[in-house]
Amino acid sequence: NGWKNIHPNSVKKLPLGNEYINNSSLVRSLILNCTNKYYKPLWERNWSDEYKFDKWSKSDARLKPYSTLRKEWNWETPLRNVYERRQALVEIDVMTSIAMGLTLEELILIYNVQFPVLQQNEDDTWYDTKGNIVFTCSKGLTGVGVDRPVWNTINDLKAGDTYEHTIEKSELYYGKKITYYAPFDKCDRVEDYKTAWTHFEKIFKED
Repeated sequence: NGWKNIHPNSVKKLPLGNEYINNSSLVRSLILNCTNKYYKPLWERNWSDEYKFDKWSKSDARLKPYSTLRKEWNWETPLRNVYERRQALVEIDVMTSIAMGLTLEELILIYNVQFPVLQQNEDDTWYDTKGNIVFTCSKGLTGVGVDRPVWNTINDLKAGDTYEHTIEKSELYYGKKITYYAPFDKCDRVEDYKTAWTHFEKIFKED
């Protein structure tokens, strides 16, 4: 049966792995969710100096280093760009799988069999060099990025080129201008799983 609510006793039963995996998964959960000042007490209550020594499983200029984190919450504390947020979720998938005793092959199989819509979205979501989504086919992100006709005209912009877009399909951000910085690229979730698995499995074994 699905849970309607989650309680401390339920959390204690989850296979959370060793201390490093706990810290790594916890800091990612916090920087994904502590998005405004109302989460300040939650962030500061769960702070650990170990967070500053954590590392992403891959190198990319769009991923801000964990060394910038501080105990005092501020606007820059949470992950703000979509590229960072996606990467954090990928790494949580991997850490959770390792903690549960799954293999990399089983994680990839679950993704390939159970998440066809996510696969479709991953294959046609494109990011700029700042981590913003320039175009996505995801129906859950209506108004994010440009429409396909525009995308077809800008997808091959070269490094250094920019495109200014005025948001028109979002009530909250209607009229806001956003600049996209080329070149644009997409992610490969399976390859990112493999990279993250190698990274965290090594850490898991060392600890």
